[in-house]
Amino acid sequence: MNNLNKMPLALLSSAILLAGCSNSGSSSDSGSSPAGDEQTPVNRTVQGTVDGFGSVIVNGVHYESTAAEFSIDDAAGSESDLYVGQVVTIIGSDNGVEGVALNIIYDVEVEGPVASLDALAGTFTVLGQSVVFDGMTVFEGITADTLSDGSSVEVSGFSDGNGQIRATFIKADDSGEAELRGRISALDEGAQTFSIGSQQISYANVIELDLEGAALANDLLVEVEGSVSGAVLDAAKIEAEDEHDFADHEGEAKLSGYISALADGSITVAGMTVLYDTTTEFEHGSAADLALNTFVRVEGQVGADGNMLAEEIEYEALVKLELEGPVTAVGTDTVSVMGVSASVDTRTRIRDERDDITYFNLSNVAVGDYVELRLTEEADGSLRALRLERDDDDSEVQVTARVGSVDVAAATITLLGITVDMSAIMAVDLSALAVGTYLEVEGSYDGSMITATEAGEDDRYEDHEDDDDESHSDD
Repeated sequence: MNNLNKMPLALLSSAILLAGCSNSGSSSDSGSSPAGDEQTPVNRTVQGTVDGFGSVIVNGVHYESTAAEFSIDDAAGSESDLYVGQVVTIIGSDNGVEGVALNIIYDVEVEGPVASLDALAGTFTVLGQSVVFDGMTVFEGITADTLSDGSSVEVSGFSDGNGQIRATFIKADDSGEAELRGRISALDEGAQTFSIGSQQISYANVIELDLEGAALANDLLVEVEGSVSGAVLDAAKIEAEDEHDFADHEGEAKLSGYISALADGSITVAGMTVLYDTTTEFEHGSAADLALNTFVRVEGQVGADGNMLAEEIEYEALVKLELEGPVTAVGTDTVSVMGVSASVDTRTRIRDERDDITYFNLSNVAVGDYVELRLTEEADGSLRALRLERDDDDSEVQVTARVGSVDVAAATITLLGITVDMSAIMAVDLSALAVGTYLEVEGSYDGSMITATEAGEDDRYEDHEDDDDESHSDD
């Protein structure tokens, strides 16, 4: 929990104007900005994922962080402590394109040993908390392939309506520390234990107890830090938590998250009740598309009651396609991989795994670099990169996409316009393969064609197609 100072609007607005004049220096874009003309700076609190650096990029906005106060898991820190993919809260001012941060706060969602890993489903548990990972999850110091039961990890992400943590960031952790947050249940004052979910916690040796005048009680929302001993978490610190990160920040706010509750005229996002009415603008959908576990970004005014009146609700673009291979062309705001072009903008989650360049952006990408892209398809059929990561060179390429055409006689198919030689693949019956089927293919690329070494149907993104068709029905 953080007690944060607020900068006067006039000072922040002036700072933004100065930052705008100075950003031609070290700060650089990951691509073009999707926003329109710059507007008057607005003082607000923002929550979202770190999508890049060169300033701190959150929700497509570049926040100048030179004078910012950093809180990294309740300790003083700096920008160098942040990673792409982490969920942060920023207090500052912005005009929709660039801004100035007064405070940048990062809190771990859960930290501890992995258990019950299901690599195929992309799920595991940490301290009884269910974690889901996917193609948008950023891994640091560990990969989806090296993750295993017993691995100690730090997880950042968003909780959904099922109580799962949808991980945006997973980092290898060798600190021996454990941390989780949740509501107390099964409190036993005699044994000095309670539970959060299925995780039993002992507070017999707690060192720091900060409950803001409250007493330990069932249903109290807390953050617990300590170490794991067998099946028990031995708490060293227990701290009362607010229902959401905006509890003390009345005024303009922008937050992201999954809809965890739905009622007539309201939704719950990141623990906050968000009200909407006929004046609320919807982007990439309408009020009819609101549904549990749908990811949205909401913007509006937070009142004294802690509820937000939404001015805008935006539906998050969903990953539909995957592309991993050599870069064949780079433009000012586009990148082509094996001849397939996609736009890159400030919303693209961009990261350099190969050279570990912190202030990595599209200008650092060169023809021949090996990159991984997670793509969405825009209404006009063009592709936009939701994630771009440069990796070590690899002779193997991968495409996950809908089958565009099938030539049984030639034993070839097309994926995103790329011809794929399927002659070595016995597991896929081309005569029965329908155009439009999602297929994942791995193989080698000779500059014009992929020769497949592995292939199989992949239905992970079929639901994304259905959801996106529905959310664009009123565009």
